[in-house]
Amino acid sequence: MLVVDPTIILPMLAAKTAWTSAGSDDLVAPPLLWSECRSLLHDLARRGVLPTTEARRMRRALDRAPITELSHPQLGEESWRVADLLNHPRTEAAEYVALARLIGAPLATLDRDLAERAAVVCRVEVPD
Repeated sequence: MLVVDPTIILPMLAAKTAWTSAGSDDLVAPPLLWSECRSLLHDLARRGVLPTTEARRMRRALDRAPITELSHPQLGEESWRVADLLNHPRTEAAEYVALARLIGAPLATLDRDLAERAAVVCRVEVPD
């Protein structure tokens, strides 16, 4: 399993061959992923950074993405603890780290700051 965050998923949604680069890992994410990605896509379209039609296409691709929504009974408490431990201002970002830690899977992120902070509590993969 590989825990993925929006920084990994959004570029994959933008690619026409979105899931060929995912490899053989089972992709998982906390329930928050879908809301965060939709919010980011909406904001990019609203600000004119991304054409509305492309943002909607990417949103539909997100709905079909082979990512398993995975929660854990301790996710809320662990994300709070991880945010404190990493001195990270957002528990949202800490949820991805917390899930990786709770299930013993690596976290894939392109967020260099989060990757550096998270490396002290879980395995982190930063794709090229």
